[in-house]
Amino acid sequence: MASRAIFVFPPFRLDAANEQLWRDSNLVGLRPKTFEVLLYLVQNAQRLVTKRELLDSVWAGASVSDELLRGYIRGLRDALGDDAKKPRYIETVPTRGYRFLPSVNDDSSVQTPPSELKPAKAPRELRVGILHSLTGTMASTESPVVDATLLAIEEINERGGIVGREIQPVVIDGASDERAFARQAAALIAEAKVCAIFGCWTSASRKSVLPIVEQRDHLLIYPTQYEGMEQCSNIFYTGAAPNQQIIPAVSWTVGFLRKKRFFLVGWNSVYSRAANAIIRDEVEASGGEIVGEEYVLPDSTEVTRVVRTIAQTEPDLIFNSLVGDMNLFYTRLLRAAGITPEKIPTVYFSVGEIELQSLSAREIVGDYAAWNYFQSLDRPENHAFVKRFRSRYGRQRVVADTMEAGYSGVHLWAQAAHAADPDDVAAVRRALPNQSFEAPGGRVRIDPENQHTWKTMRLGRIIEDGQFEIMWSTEKPIRPEPYPGSRSPAAWNEFLNKLYETWGGNWTKSQSAISRVDHSHSTE
Repeated sequence: MASRAIFVFPPFRLDAANEQLWRDSNLVGLRPKTFEVLLYLVQNAQRLVTKRELLDSVWAGASVSDELLRGYIRGLRDALGDDAKKPRYIETVPTRGYRFLPSVNDDSSVQTPPSELKPAKAPRELRVGILHSLTGTMASTESPVVDATLLAIEEINERGGIVGREIQPVVIDGASDERAFARQAAALIAEAKVCAIFGCWTSASRKSVLPIVEQRDHLLIYPTQYEGMEQCSNIFYTGAAPNQQIIPAVSWTVGFLRKKRFFLVGWNSVYSRAANAIIRDEVEASGGEIVGEEYVLPDSTEVTRVVRTIAQTEPDLIFNSLVGDMNLFYTRLLRAAGITPEKIPTVYFSVGEIELQSLSAREIVGDYAAWNYFQSLDRPENHAFVKRFRSRYGRQRVVADTMEAGYSGVHLWAQAAHAADPDDVAAVRRALPNQSFEAPGGRVRIDPENQHTWKTMRLGRIIEDGQFEIMWSTEKPIRPEPYPGSRSPAAWNEFLNKLYETWGGNWTKSQSAISRVDHSHSTE
């Protein structure tokens, strides 16, 4: 720091020159960026410092989200022993910013004792990007993944970081828009100079980021279960491939629940279209029948028509691939129409513990979800993970599959970064295959051939407390197979390319609220 000032606000003394905070005679440990946030607040004590002003000052124009700033404020309150509800040091001014409350004396004349001089400066921080939706339709689903990712980063930093360097997260909002994800990924690489990106939830966002990381020969670690049909040397996939979620779920409903007639509900995106093509192949191969297939958009006003069609068709079971807030309105209309789990159960592919918090337990008890991880999993590693997460973010919080995959992805990357030069993205990519980690949901490892993750598959039934009773699981992790075997890779790629062309170079359909799928191009 350029300033030589020592700022005093008893019992604390902030030494700007040596970047130290003292409480009486005890040194308070603060990370470099946390110290910079505190210093700026102290230098501007007793006046409102807007969030924008603070971000611009500390991060020097880099694109950083409000959520990241809130994390540093929480860390400062912990260090100062402050209470957000009854603040003595840092007051939050809702929607605007923060105010440092104590009066501060600039005690520049105080000489720093030799014993308190700062040692040689530690190696510079190691920046990573976290790219998820903090606003828009996907915010409620994706924001918790940010929290789990940050928790993993904090754990690694507490153990000394990567070869002695602190991991510095740069959190960016994808705003539930595939074009925004592409722009933000480019900014993270070119402007924030991150060495890896953790993020994306929807397949549309991932596919928009894919050419960015390819062109810049960079690295994306993607935490979400998805439709497969993709292998990219610049992406590592820690969520489920189709043979680790979709395909086993279909087999379970046919073999265990003895269902034969199925209805498919999704949204007009590459994920739902591709997932339903996989389901159709599997159902028809088993002798079953798809009796209906409907797609909605986030702003659809015709969900009532879809529900009416389901009621008229009377399927044995519904496969649901809707994501985020789209499930709320749809599920409530389904129940209003008298379609209950007892009459026509649903198997969800994108509803987990987070989404259940927004749905009434009475509305969905008895339905099913297919995932690799559930919070209710009885493993010591999982109990410890849930406890750490709640200790960090609050006892009322829940954890879910994509959060666990995001958390595990950070640890897998950190192991590879330790083994390679963390600044050399290509070297880290070479070190990632065959990395393994004892994740909360069980041991996972990166497959060296396709860069997907070996994972255990589980089928859960929704119970009254908003959790899942695990009904079935594979005995051991399944080797990932990105391309479902019902068609050739070339046929699947042709299927995806036609969707992209039909939608005008987008991975979601932005026109027409609801559309029946055109199967004319979906067979090999």
